[in-house]
Formats: sequence, structure tokens, C-alpha cells
Amino acid sequence: MNKITVLMLLFLSVFSMFSQKAVLSFKNEDVSRKTSKDAFTLSNTVTNDLTILMVERKDVYAYLFNSDFELQSEFQTELIKSKYDQALGFKLTDSQQHILFSNEKKTQFAVLTLDFKTKKSTATELDFDFNNELFIEAINYKNKLYVLSSTSEQVIIIREMTDALGFKTVTRIPINHDDVNLRERKSYSSFSFAGTLKTNIQKIDPRVPNAIEQTSRANKMYQYDNLVFLTFEIEDIGTLAFTINFDDFSHSTKIYEYPTGKLGDLKRYNSYMSPEYFYQIASSRDEMRFIINDISGTPIKEFFVKKDAHITFKNTPIIQEGATAVPFVNRRELEESSKYLRKISTGDLGLTVLFQDNHYYITLGGNKEISTGGSMMMTGGMVTAGTTHVVTINPTHYSYSSYTSSKSTYFTSKFDSDFNHVKGKVSENVFEKIKKFSHNYKYITAEDVFFHHNQLYYGSFDLKNATYSLVPFK
Repeated sequence: MNKITVLMLLFLSVFSMFSQKAVLSFKNEDVSRKTSKDAFTLSNTVTNDLTILMVERKDVYAYLFNSDFELQSEFQTELIKSKYDQALGFKLTDSQQHILFSNEKKTQFAVLTLDFKTKKSTATELDFDFNNELFIEAINYKNKLYVLSSTSEQVIIIREMTDALGFKTVTRIPINHDDVNLRERKSYSSFSFAGTLKTNIQKIDPRVPNAIEQTSRANKMYQYDNLVFLTFEIEDIGTLAFTINFDDFSHSTKIYEYPTGKLGDLKRYNSYMSPEYFYQIASSRDEMRFIINDISGTPIKEFFVKKDAHITFKNTPIIQEGATAVPFVNRRELEESSKYLRKISTGDLGLTVLFQDNHYYITLGGNKEISTGGSMMMTGGMVTAGTTHVVTINPTHYSYSSYTSSKSTYFTSKFDSDFNHVKGKVSENVFEKIKKFSHNYKYITAEDVFFHHNQLYYGSFDLKNATYSLVPFK
């Protein structure tokens, strides 16, 4: 390849990166040019209106745009009391937007109501108590807000927030104790296997890349439009999976048994779920099994790794990210399968699945949490450092934050629609595109990554120019 060709490819790459055009931008010169900001969005799935909220300390700057990104209304207000530091979900009506907040323990709740007609907001503390129930998660579907909790009798309760800002029960889902008698397992709850008082479920957005740190969690929630899956890894048994249809609240429960080892006992297990397939990974220091099942649990494809054999179905090197044995080196490639198996089998095992360009990109690996002693903390919807409120509404942004700061050992494989391995390089994913784009801007804050009208957007506020911009990516 000659120098001219190389320069042309470099130019086209740079041009493509900078050709991302904003679908909307607006100035706000009232905010500080030195203070970092948070931002989150409320996407109206009925009208396709979009609300953008930019938060600076206690101040909230609220903007309402229609489906053509034309500004309809804006006003400034104050955030809810600081003790309600978790934003859980939202409910949208014709004239008002209700955002549900809670304290960290999910025992006290309040609603911030935005009214773009009157350009005022109202904070309402709710007289609602879960009593002995355990808060699981909040779900948004068709502009409605649902709250899931579980009882000590192992019943899932789904409640809907009403227009009067109360909660009405829409269904109760009992756990089948004939399948798993959790009461005999050290009094563990399905929703808190470590016996803690708060939920430990990881929300997964399956439309975007996810980091192993997320998918290696034992308890996960996936939302595919109207379908919500709750999965729990139960030691020595298998994966307990709940499927809930939010159109009619029909539900089902299934246990997927863990695979057994070919060379010996397997030590680590995890899974990933979609409406069509159930993926399983299991490993020890000697072997790894990756199995793709149909949703009924029937295996349709399997891949195997041995410690003394080359991995034939990987498309990338084995990557170790995060702290390494070499000072100041945060990424290195591993050659031997034995090192890969040893590292993933001493931490939390996980896999991620992404369908793009009519191919499946599947990452297999493990994560071992290491305390860094720093002040940065990863929270539900964004990376924060000293901010007072945490946005957990948006799992898409959490996926982006986790993916771009990964600390795990993994490799990625490419498969066709029948899960046959496809050789060649792995295509750049949308988060990698966004990261390249954002690196060219030195003074941005209030970063957000979210879906609106089935399109992924990257939003940020440029402190230097006092301008918020929203850019589409695919």
C-alpha cells in the first residue's frame, strides 16, 4: 500500500468521524463554565417528544422538544431533596412528566413532577412503604412506570404508578418452590443471594455493547420492548429465569441446568438471555464450555476451550484490561489458553452478546474486582465524583460507561446467523465510534448515551461554548 493510499484512508477515517452532525443544539450561558454537570433524558414512546434535563448541583434546566427536535418549552427549576439520590424511572402523561426518586436503601420515595405548560415543578414525598418487601427494579414501558418487589414468601409483586402518584398492584408472580426450595438454601432470597437488604440486580441493555463487568453479575434484568427477563445464577443448580410480558402481564418460570465439565468439575457459571436464545458459559482452570441453546434449553451449538490447545473460534487476541503485573501497563495480550482459563476462573465469569451487521459478536471472559482506592465510583447511569444525585433510569449510558472503562480478561468471536464461526476482524461497535468522536472535544460534560425513537444518540455539553449538542450514532 503506497503513501498516497494510506493518507487517503486516514483522511476518509477522520472525515467520517467529524461528519457526525448534531440533530439539535442549544446554548445555555446561565450555567457555570467550570462546574461539571449531569444530564438525562425522558423519551416519549407515544409522541416521540424528547425531554432533556441538565443538572448543575441543585439546579435543573429542563427542555422539551417535539419529534422534529423543535423546542416546545424550557424552564429552570430545582432538583428534589438530596436524600432522594436515586432516579429510578419516569411516567409521562399529556401535560406532566413524573420522575420517581428514592433514597439509597430504596425505603423512601418521592416524585419530581415537571409541567412544561406552567413551567413549574412539584416535589411530592410519597407515603408508600414496601414494609418487608425487597425493591427489585423499576421498568418503563409505553410511558408507564412499573415497580417490581419481592416478598419473604418469594412472590414477585408488580405495581404501576398511578396518575395520583400512588402504586396499584397489577400482578403477583409466585416462585415455584417445587423447582428450587430457596428457603433451605441458607435463607437466601432470589433477589439477594448474599443476604443483603438491597437488590443486587444488574440492568442490561441488549441493544448495545456491554462490558464483562456487567454481564458477569449473578443476577440480571434484560428488557426487550414488552418482554422482561429476570435471571439468577443459583450455585450448583442452574439459572432461574423469569419471563414477564408487560402487555398482558403473563409470565413463566424456567430453570436451565448448568453444563457439566468434559475434563473435570467446572467451577464458574453464568448466562445471557434473549427472546430466542439462552447462552451459557462455564469454566475451570482446565476447560471452558460455551453453549448456545434455544429458549427451551435445547443445545444448538457448542464451543470448547482446553488449557493446552489453541482457541480456534476467537477473532481477537485474548485481552487483559485493567491492572496488570507490569507497572503503568493497563492492557496486554495473552498467548496461552491456560492463562486465559486461570484468570477467568478466579473471578466472575461472563459473556456478552451483540447482534450487528447480521452477525453475532460474542465476548467470553471474566472479571475480578480490584479496589483502586480512587474517588471515582461507578453508579447506575453515569460515572460520578461527588455529585448528589445518581441517575439509574438509563442502562444504556451505564453500558457505555462500563464498556469504555473495562477491567477484565476476554476475547471476542464473530458468528453468522446460524452461529457458525466467521473468520476475520471484528467490526468497530457503536460505543467505540462514540468514544473516538468524544475524544476530540476537551471541555465536555453532561455526557449521555440513550435511545430515542429506536435511534442511539450521544449528548454532551461543551463548557467552552456553553452549547449542548445531540448526535446520532449507529
